[in-house]
This record gives sequence, structure tokens and C-alpha cells, in this order.
Amino acid sequence: MSKAPPTLRVGINAWPGYEFIYLAQELGLYKNIGFDVKLIEFNSLSDARRAFERGQIDALGTTVIEVLQSRENTDRSLQIVSISDYSDGADLIIANHNIPDIQSLKGKNVGLELSSLGVYVLARALEKNGLTLNDLNLQSLNQQSLAEALQAGELDAIVTYPPTSIKLLANPDFHTLFDTKAISGEVLDVIAIDEQFIQQHPAAVKQFIAAFEAAYQYSLSNPDQAYAIMAAREGITADEFKQALNDGIKMVSMAEQAAYFKHNGKLDEVILRTDTILRQNQQIKGSDQTQKIISPLSRPETK
Repeated sequence: MSKAPPTLRVGINAWPGYEFIYLAQELGLYKNIGFDVKLIEFNSLSDARRAFERGQIDALGTTVIEVLQSRENTDRSLQIVSISDYSDGADLIIANHNIPDIQSLKGKNVGLELSSLGVYVLARALEKNGLTLNDLNLQSLNQQSLAEALQAGELDAIVTYPPTSIKLLANPDFHTLFDTKAISGEVLDVIAIDEQFIQQHPAAVKQFIAAFEAAYQYSLSNPDQAYAIMAAREGITADEFKQALNDGIKMVSMAEQAAYFKHNGKLDEVILRTDTILRQNQQIKGSDQTQKIISPLSRPETK
């Protein structure tokens, strides 16, 4: 008899694309998959990544950036098992109106989650405008603290995303300098799980992914109910959640996964590009991990 899988501890922070992990719980979908799922909330992507590195969680909603970074900091090995969405405008650089454009950030105080997604978005925005991270005064804070510092005038601009961005842009004192529509498809949000857990419990992992997809499909047929549940956790209205999900994020359905996970497919392309940008900006320095972070479980050729 096979060993029953342990509780899967899943880290989640506020981002519309990850909320289907939470929706699946609220719909009772994890009760049908034969093992316990425990959701643990964090204030930022980097907080969730560090929790994984410390052995406090087994899985998380995250980005390719954090998966690559985690490989530098722990012997535990995160692997990508599913694509949840890609950012198509939802990750933004927001500034006060004294900063009219990206070029005006030179020498200014800019806040971001430095060991996280924010550094990639900022580096790409600067690259497109002839600047580098070294041209700015960078401060690393979590999302809530970033918003507070921008509002207090302690920062000139920040890298942010919903729900924080929604609340800030409701204030006419702030505006968007850059968003991921300019690099659409480069920032992939993924579900990543500890490699050892995947190897020991492959069927359970597939069931967890299926529960996420079932929650997403529920939202398509019952949008009002689904958005209300997910928006409440993020502290925004259902309409604000719908706008963030529909205007700045593109969900990746189960049918679309194969195009990402096939060898030399979309995911491989994003991983290589991300690795290059992170190395150029001294965010990762260790050995090449780009061939190790996709779970064979999700490669269509190995199913």
C-alpha cells in the first residue's frame, strides 16, 4: 500500500492569478483529492519564497523569478508544475506626478521587493529607456510598506501590482510610468512545488493542479460568486477584482499548458530570458539552474 501523502502547505500572497488556489479551498475542492491542503498567507512573493527556503511551506503561487532565486538560497528544489497566468499590464511602476516618465527616475528613490519579481519588471523598464538599476536609489520593502512610503513622499516611485496598485491609482496624485503590457508574456505566474514532494506524490500533485483548474472553470460559469469570494480576501471590491483579472492578467487554461511545458516551448523561453536579466543585474550568481526548474511531471512528453 502506498504511503498517504502529507499535508501540502501552500504559500499564497495577494495576486488575482493566485486566488484560484484560495477559491478551490472555499469551494471544498481539496476535500475530494485525498490529502490535506493548508494555505498559508504572506505579504509578498519574497516572504513566501523565504518560507519555502526555511522549510515552512511545500508549494507556492510564485513567478519564474522567485523559482530561480530560491535555487541559490536553499538545498530544497522548487519545480514548476503549472502556469497560472501571465502578467499583461497588471505589474506596474507607479510614481507621483513629479516623475513624468521612466527617464526621470534617474537618481530618484524607487521602492520594490528587491529579491523578487519587482527587480525584473524594473530592470526591463529601465533597459527599454537606457538606464540600469545602478542609476536609481533602491529601497526594498513589502507591498504594504511600499504603498505607505510612496504616499508619505519617502519614495518617488514603486513597483507594484493588484490589489495595492488598484488602491494607489484611485488617488489622482499617482500615475503609471510602465506596465507589463510592454513586456507581455515575460512575467509568468506559476505553481511551484518542492521536487521531493512531487517525486513522492505525483498523483496528489496532479490532483492539486486539477483543483486549481476546476476553481478557474467555476469562475467562468459563476463569475459573480467567484469574484466576490476572491476579492474579499484581497480587500477590494468584486468589480475591482474583475477589472484586475480581465485587464492586466491572462489566465492560462489547462488546454494551453502543453504549449508552455513542451521542450523548447514558451516556458523554456521565459526561463532563459529571466535568468539572463537576473544575472545581468547581479540578482543570481550561482550555477545554471534553467534546465532543472521544470517538473518532468508536467512535460507533455513524459506524462
